[in-house]
Amino acid sequence: MVRAHFTSRALLALLVTAIPISACGEEEHFSTLPRRQSAGNSTGVVGGPTTSSPHLATVSEHIDSLAEELWPISTEIHENPELGYEEVRAHDLLTTYVASKPGWEVTRSAFGLDTSFVAVFDGGHGAGPVVSFNAEYDALQGLGHGCGHNLIATASVAGALAAAEVMRRESLPGKVVLFGTPAEESLGGKVRMLEAGAFAEHAIDISIMAHPGPGGDAGDAAYTFAMATDRFDVEYHGQPAHAAASPWLGVNAQDAIALAYAALGLMRQQSRPADRVHGRIATAPGAVNIIPDSAGAVFQIRSDTTENLAPLIERFEKAMEAGALGTGATMNLTMRPYGYSDMLNNDVLARHYREWFDGAIPTADEEKLSGPGGSTDQGNVSHDFPALHAFFGIFGDDGAPATASVHSEGFREAARTRKSFDKALKAAKALAGTAVDVLTVEGLLDEVKEDFEQNNKKDVAQRLARLRRRMIKK
Repeated sequence: MVRAHFTSRALLALLVTAIPISACGEEEHFSTLPRRQSAGNSTGVVGGPTTSSPHLATVSEHIDSLAEELWPISTEIHENPELGYEEVRAHDLLTTYVASKPGWEVTRSAFGLDTSFVAVFDGGHGAGPVVSFNAEYDALQGLGHGCGHNLIATASVAGALAAAEVMRRESLPGKVVLFGTPAEESLGGKVRMLEAGAFAEHAIDISIMAHPGPGGDAGDAAYTFAMATDRFDVEYHGQPAHAAASPWLGVNAQDAIALAYAALGLMRQQSRPADRVHGRIATAPGAVNIIPDSAGAVFQIRSDTTENLAPLIERFEKAMEAGALGTGATMNLTMRPYGYSDMLNNDVLARHYREWFDGAIPTADEEKLSGPGGSTDQGNVSHDFPALHAFFGIFGDDGAPATASVHSEGFREAARTRKSFDKALKAAKALAGTAVDVLTVEGLLDEVKEDFEQNNKKDVAQRLARLRRRMIKK
């Protein structure tokens, strides 16, 4: 059995990030900045932005002024889908555009990844909060932009540019950082960037982004209850034999897969409601009258937290072993690198996003009722930095709310409509506004960090669970 394991560098990084943020000595840089007073746990009124920020008009008008520049970029990314780590066209489009804006310093092919980038706006007014945005732009195999990452790129680029415009006009200290994060679709682009020190190198204080979803305005949310996940490749090897003349001489690798799959099916009855196990069996070549001597499958295991994922994986491994034991086949089980952590939502950032976006979108408690679903490498970022992963509902060609789920042809088509693009710009305004609040509201960054520290304390057990899982030797 072959499993992935941590390098000593990755282990050290994981242990270091468990240190509470208050031990890092960064708060003194922001204590003397001129700010508005934090509104605390204020709630908004239904029917549009409820923020009292004096920067609402600047943010909104600046993003509106970018619309006709960003529309062809979003469309070109959508019409030319590129898989993870192959997003050359999208990378070049986005970096060229951001580099054309005054004050932005763009580094292409950053952090050892050809299609990653980082763009920094520093107004030159001294130390202050560092607010960051993540832009995704990879596509799905066979589905193109069936997850709407062209809209994620649109929202993050527009949001970052608007936040920088407020910094420029108000001569604010601090920085705005825009990260180009490739390969979110199961390949862990942000995980690799974390390991490369991308976010730590720029000393970010927050990491924010927004993702499209179905449902039109009913699909808007300031929270994402994403699941922790890992993927496995399993291979069984047996002994070929003639299926009619001498089947007793064979060891059937295909039977091993069937037995393991049956064991998984029985396991589901005793699984937690938030647990998920799904897989795809590879097509086995060969003649029908020959006992198959090899068979394989890919499985994805998910749970609501990293801590709860660990025992589910142990049970999954036993089911895979059962296939080998029951048939006499040998097994290779490999955990793929760059597993995804669950999302640690920062309530303070979500509250401010909600105020900027629409006071009518669900609260955290209302969102939790829908339960977890899906996974994102922004979850990994959220375990190391205060983070936001909002959702905005998009629309079909007819202007009606999109009904197709993400990762579908219908959603791909919805992600290219002008009304969906306009909705991405609305999300961009809320992202920019959230960042501007962190830059300007007195005491807000301290609130954000306090919320993160509380999440981090709860997260220690989850980090240890991931350590136990990753440190299994080959």
